[in-house]
Amino acid sequence: MRPAPAAPRRAILALAAACAIAAALTGCSGTDDDRSGPGPSPRTSSDTEICIALVGYWSKEVFLERPTSGRDFMQKGLSNGQNAILLEAVDAARKERKRTDTDAALKVLDAHVEKGCEERYRHGKPTEGIWREPSSTPPGPMGSASPSP
Repeated sequence: MRPAPAAPRRAILALAAACAIAAALTGCSGTDDDRSGPGPSPRTSSDTEICIALVGYWSKEVFLERPTSGRDFMQKGLSNGQNAILLEAVDAARKERKRTDTDAALKVLDAHVEKGCEERYRHGKPTEGIWREPSSTPPGPMGSASPSP
């Protein structure tokens, strides 16, 4: 069997690492034999933390011009809003690299990603909270509100 190309191999390794981290965070041991009762609830990541992890990873790929960075935002698993954060962060990092160096630029990149994700999810998910106004009447055909009688 031929070895997998480098880019898919890196993606597989990244996925395996993410699974290992998730297992470590949730305390999965693979067996229930050693448990005497209910254990602590697994830790869940907030939408902001997930955004920072995803956008942070892909923004570094784009900034460092790695081979997988050419994918579109949907192939990267990003929303349009998350992609906007990525583009702004990469632009700021590139400007910083011209002024100083790559290390400083990576710090700027991380700071922009964190700030952008915190702002995006500060009021809930795009389908919750301020993102969608509650409606007293259900939507009619074609998504418009039904007229009142």
